[in-house]
Amino acid sequence: MHTMIITPKPDDNEVKILAKEFNNRGYSVEYFIPEKVKVTVNLNYFGNLFETLEPKAALVRGFGAAATQKIFFRLDLLSAIEEYGITLINSRTALEISSDKFLTSVYLERHNVPTPKTVVCEDPEEALSSFAELGSDVVIKPLYGSKGIGISRLNDKGLAENVIYTLAELNEIFYLQEFIDHNNRDIRILVIGGRAVAGMYRVSDNWKTNIHAGAHMEPIELTKELKNIAIKAAKVTKTEIAGVDIIETEDGLKVLEVNSIPGFTALQKVTDINLAAEIISYFLKNAKS
Repeated sequence: MHTMIITPKPDDNEVKILAKEFNNRGYSVEYFIPEKVKVTVNLNYFGNLFETLEPKAALVRGFGAAATQKIFFRLDLLSAIEEYGITLINSRTALEISSDKFLTSVYLERHNVPTPKTVVCEDPEEALSSFAELGSDVVIKPLYGSKGIGISRLNDKGLAENVIYTLAELNEIFYLQEFIDHNNRDIRILVIGGRAVAGMYRVSDNWKTNIHAGAHMEPIELTKELKNIAIKAAKVTKTEIAGVDIIETEDGLKVLEVNSIPGFTALQKVTDINLAAEIISYFLKNAKS
């Protein structure tokens, strides 16, 4: 039997861990690397590619691209794969929603999941006006991206003008979110198939709480409230395997983001649950069904 992992980085440590888990269960692993793909549409490319997969499914561990055209092409690849009857976990729809911070915010707000006030626009003047409307203290984020890369806090009008006008010259979209004091920590919860499997605090010496940016992990006991909001956030963004980022505020819990390619090695350090095994078990069970 053999299965497939869709990833731009087959040498990624977490991909290797997941592949080993597949191997332990008798599966060989094939890698679908988006930048290496040459699609021959009228030669049954996809039909031949997936003919021997058992089950007819692929585990998606990334499709990342910096250029806009590449993002759309790689989403198109996922749509094409699904059109040929291959189950993707997570689905193309889930990746589109969760990889786009604007869509994530819309889905969360639409389904009454508490989330910070957010403004998204193209006009730099509107962005500066929104900076003031959001309390002159905002976090500006790239629409696509992860690990806290490209995220900045703007709490000075002059700095906000410089950043916004510079980004306008680069034809960037402005995603502005109110800054909420969160005591330099947030919560990451791994949700798999509607279950909050494990969670951790991410604690930093500054407002950026991404592990990639230098934060460290601490164990957390998941309350019913935390589980419920994380599960709901994953559900409304149609994400079966999700990393849900939550902050504690004076007004209660708020969801910042939902990650459809959630890292798990940092979380693994504060839990006895075998997270890779949980992911693969869920994948195999639901791919077959």
